[in-house]
Amino acid sequence: MLNFCLRRLRDALAVTSCLCLAGPALAQGAPLNMHRAPHAPLPGKLPPPHLVGNAATRLSRPYGGTPIDVTNYHYDSYPTGWNQTETDLTPATVASSSFGLLATLKVDGNVFAQPLLLSGFTMPDGTTHDVLIIATGHDSVYAFDAQTYAVLWQVSLGTPQASSDVGCHDVQPEYGISSTPVIVRTGPGAATLYVVAATEPKSYTFVTQLHALDVGTGADTLTPTVVAPAAKLSDGSKVHFDPQNQWNRASLAYNAGTLYMGIGSHCDNNSGNITGWLLSYNTSLQLQHAFHTVKTSGGTELASIWMTGYAPAIDASGNVFVVTGNGDFTKGAKDWGESVLKLPPSLDRVTTSFTTDSYVNWNNNDEDFGSGGVMLLPPVNGQTAPPLAVAMGKSSTLFLLNQDSLGGLKNNNKGALQSQYDGGGGVWGGPAFYNGPSGPTVLTQSGNDVLRAWTVATGSHPSLTLGNTGTSGGGYGGSLPIVSSNGATAGTGVVWLINRASEPFSIEAYNAVTLGNPIFTEQIGTWSNQGQGNPFLTAMEANGRVYAPGYKLVRVFGLTP
Repeated sequence: MLNFCLRRLRDALAVTSCLCLAGPALAQGAPLNMHRAPHAPLPGKLPPPHLVGNAATRLSRPYGGTPIDVTNYHYDSYPTGWNQTETDLTPATVASSSFGLLATLKVDGNVFAQPLLLSGFTMPDGTTHDVLIIATGHDSVYAFDAQTYAVLWQVSLGTPQASSDVGCHDVQPEYGISSTPVIVRTGPGAATLYVVAATEPKSYTFVTQLHALDVGTGADTLTPTVVAPAAKLSDGSKVHFDPQNQWNRASLAYNAGTLYMGIGSHCDNNSGNITGWLLSYNTSLQLQHAFHTVKTSGGTELASIWMTGYAPAIDASGNVFVVTGNGDFTKGAKDWGESVLKLPPSLDRVTTSFTTDSYVNWNNNDEDFGSGGVMLLPPVNGQTAPPLAVAMGKSSTLFLLNQDSLGGLKNNNKGALQSQYDGGGGVWGGPAFYNGPSGPTVLTQSGNDVLRAWTVATGSHPSLTLGNTGTSGGGYGGSLPIVSSNGATAGTGVVWLINRASEPFSIEAYNAVTLGNPIFTEQIGTWSNQGQGNPFLTAMEANGRVYAPGYKLVRVFGLTP
């Protein structure tokens, strides 16, 4: 599966984004240049950033609310991308001259994984820190103090896999940690970071491992487990995880002592011998259950679970939802390409599914449904509709689904509650959710389209209605928006996204109710043109600060005193 590029666009795009920062990053702790360039930046150069405050006070502002932990992708298990506890960042403060770049954190590789955060964590030496975790494609994990941004520790989990050896250049120059880890916190100074690292310990020897790291030290608390599931197909042959041609791009998910890991493929390589996987591990790193998406041997198989980094969704009963990409679909034969799937915690069956009636065309045209994830909509007061979900992939069609009965395969997609085509170029990632003053809203941005807000009707006739839109067009694959607000309090909602329409990429902020023009935008980094490669990135906001990842850096934005 082409996890990052449509085949039909590869020849049309003369220039594609890849993975090398052009221009110097700001040194940690070094004086920051407060002067604007007197002329336009040269191509490929990053202009001086807009810095707020002076060097002595820039990081000294305390957070006015109650600090939170961000332990998984997009905040919760649905995953909504909505931080409901933000008090300091509002449309008014973000649009003010007091908001801007606070720091640039330098790391050693691409940052596809969303940063994570633990507040008030007690380190082994007895000191207390807010700990920011950043994982890189160079197979490194960093812990920063989230107030001063001093490095608390850094560990390497091995030698990353070379893109040239993998044989897929969707990511360059290497594949290391590509999915967002999860943190399980059990006390003020007790927490474990679970992270998947793709390594190449020697040339053309490929290994993928699940680690459990002590957040206090970065050390492995258990012997890492090698990811190597196998299963029997309908003809008695076996299918195996292929560590050269498969990877974990979907973010890890966690629920009630169980970790969930989605497995996708590299560039459709070895497509006749691999399938998608959804794996579950306990916190001792033991494989518990393994679901493979294709049962019938032959054909293209595939049906990978990659979702461009979006995490599997988990409902209140522990059921797991994922979306598959290009691959075999055979009704009644347990072949699940181009489908939204709901599985019980045991992963032993598909309890309900939705498959587009266009699955043949989507397969033929590389229009993976599984380029995007599925988001479960939290129930709202007075809701009489069944539990709802939304999903969108490369077709740029947003489907509204019933979580309890996803709808199966029906002509004209009548199994879905509704479908909305937005006219964009498809989504690589997934939506966000916000239940603010205007009621429940789904936010999406597909390729070369604007940010869109869809109002959700939760009565007896559930539906999505297009509401306000932004004005800034997204790049190839769209964006992965998130929302911060102080609950549903009016005047507090902000949408954050990373816009990749041109280089350098930018972080944008919008009023979550009105959208319209961005209320803040700032460039965050340049990815050089070494060949194929597209960094589909998500921001993280917590405790009054916003973290925007890029190549060999994470930029931190916030308010000054």
